[in-house]
Amino acid sequence: MTESRRLCQTLLNGSPEPSDLHAAEAFLKSALAAASRAESAGASFREPWRPSSPPDPDDPRSRNAILRALAPALLLDGVWLARAAQPATAHRATESHLFELYCRIVGLDDPSSSPPLRLRASLTTAGVPLPDLDHPGFFHEPGFPDFALTFPCLHLCLLHRPRTFFSELLGYTLAHAYRETAWWDAPEPVGPSFKEQVRLLASAALESYPSRDAHVERVRAGWALYRHALDTLLREAGEFVGRKSTAEAAMVALLKTKLPEAIGHHRRIKVAGRSLDQWLAESGTDCRPLLRALRDSPEVDRACPAASRLIRAMDFGGPMFGVFDGQERQVCLAWIEDPVKARPTNLAQIPGSGPPTIMDTISGRRGRKAAPRGPARRRLYALLLRAESPADCPPAADAFVQRMLRRARWLRLMQPAYRRFPYSPEAFRRYTETLHRRELDRYHPPSGPPRIGREFCRWAVLQLAPAILVDGSWLAGIATASERLDAIGRHLLKTYADELGNGRPEWNHPNVYRRLLASLNIELPSFDSEAFAQDSRFVDAAFDIPVYLLAIGLRAQRYFPELLGLNLAIELSGLGAGYMRTIDLLRHHGIDPAIVQLHLSIDNLSSGHAARARDAITLYLDAIGRREGLDAVQAQWRRIWTGYGSLNAAASTLAASLALRYFRHRARQRVDSWLFAGCCQRERRHFPD
Repeated sequence: MTESRRLCQTLLNGSPEPSDLHAAEAFLKSALAAASRAESAGASFREPWRPSSPPDPDDPRSRNAILRALAPALLLDGVWLARAAQPATAHRATESHLFELYCRIVGLDDPSSSPPLRLRASLTTAGVPLPDLDHPGFFHEPGFPDFALTFPCLHLCLLHRPRTFFSELLGYTLAHAYRETAWWDAPEPVGPSFKEQVRLLASAALESYPSRDAHVERVRAGWALYRHALDTLLREAGEFVGRKSTAEAAMVALLKTKLPEAIGHHRRIKVAGRSLDQWLAESGTDCRPLLRALRDSPEVDRACPAASRLIRAMDFGGPMFGVFDGQERQVCLAWIEDPVKARPTNLAQIPGSGPPTIMDTISGRRGRKAAPRGPARRRLYALLLRAESPADCPPAADAFVQRMLRRARWLRLMQPAYRRFPYSPEAFRRYTETLHRRELDRYHPPSGPPRIGREFCRWAVLQLAPAILVDGSWLAGIATASERLDAIGRHLLKTYADELGNGRPEWNHPNVYRRLLASLNIELPSFDSEAFAQDSRFVDAAFDIPVYLLAIGLRAQRYFPELLGLNLAIELSGLGAGYMRTIDLLRHHGIDPAIVQLHLSIDNLSSGHAARARDAITLYLDAIGRREGLDAVQAQWRRIWTGYGSLNAAASTLAASLALRYFRHRARQRVDSWLFAGCCQRERRHFPD
């Protein structure tokens, strides 16, 4: 297995290690240097362009071979944008435009408009079946020559390093947007021009980029990188399809793919006086001696190739039925008929073909360096905001998540409201509806002035800033390639898109909160800075919730059931009496309640975030039930319910701090009232009427 295949699989479907990210950075830097050397002096920038020499063969077989070579890159269209808008950057205009562009590419509101999904349909229609992207064997597919993995590897490396190479990612996106449609692209959907929408969003991202002038060369380098990578892929695919290959070469390549699993099944078959297993074991570097001996053995009938024992063993009931597909059977027949006969190269029959890639020179050594002992939660907050990839998540973050989940299990024993019930779709729906109705019934309009003063409200707004400035961060790890977004992922991604403002920075929830802070004259350092994390105005407990949200967002794959439960708790917490009373309180003190009103409406249980959170859990457990049975459903439900209680667990220390501050505030008011009353009495004694 080449490094590019392993790295692609790891970066998309695996659990990357820091060493994988080092390899990704090295690959990107090498590829950028190669693209810079190859860029022509007159290369256009921000103008529509076509690849320099795109192949356009007449015969369907060659066209399908080129489609197969392009498929990994095209099926991953836009995946490099999945993490362009991160918790530390999603409030900015440039990242907002890029995230909206990503949502268009994956077809968040209309999957039928997604280019990768439409391409998959076109591949099936053209007779180019491929495994799903999340299949463990996708990037090990024998039909993909090594050169076909370099371009998609660029996509995935940028996915994991969107901030380190942000300027280059922006140029890469522009080149993608301005590429003219070609014969290998899936037809555009009916309606407004999809390509025009993509170009407008990519251009808007560049126009709003604050470092556009300072980093113009890096942006152009990203543009050149995309163009060079696609030109190279098309040239190599065209050359490869045009080559001629002998039937024996095709048979050698086919045999190499079967060798690892074949050894051990052929002890009793003799070829030239030796067992076939012995031949197979010695054929790792050169299969040709085995093929020569096999052609002279009783296993092969040269006069009637179809009657050969080798071929009949592939038929139904034979010992190799299901081992070779129809295309591979034809390779064997052609070899028996004439091993030196020239035949058009078929990418699906020649695995591991093509020249070595840059990735082949990068070490694949894995392993995590020993991390320092866990930093305090303030320090962890800053570290998590700097993380670009799950592999950047410090070990202390996992320890923090585990601590919150353990706390949630203890609280579940002590608080009746969080006691788990056996899962069924009906019981679950009844629970959410009953909870919602009870919360609504608890609300009564205020009948007098509130007990909580304006200064306390202002202090509480300050303490909530670390959490609300990373609103949505628990879902930051959901975005991925179009094809890997199932119905569950789309529910969660739609919620995340709402939290980020759906491409409108003024709708971005943290930005709404920033306007609230400004209206209260609360000035803070940049929220992703050390100065913010160490600001003495915050109580330590103010960082419990955001650290938990950031950490579980980076570890979404590991804690997915808990994430589903946490998401439900967050969205249900935005409904009912608590938020309605808060709105009344803020309005009484002349404080803008927009952030609370926003959640009260958008989290609704009819079609909003709470409904999506509930539906995502139901879909997830239904799928578990179909695959693994009812016991597995209840096991996953226990994890979901722990996640559901974890929000309360993470908020408990801050809630205690707020309560302590409130009681101190009330006590101080009482003392001031007593002192004032005492002064009045003394005044009356000294100055009677």
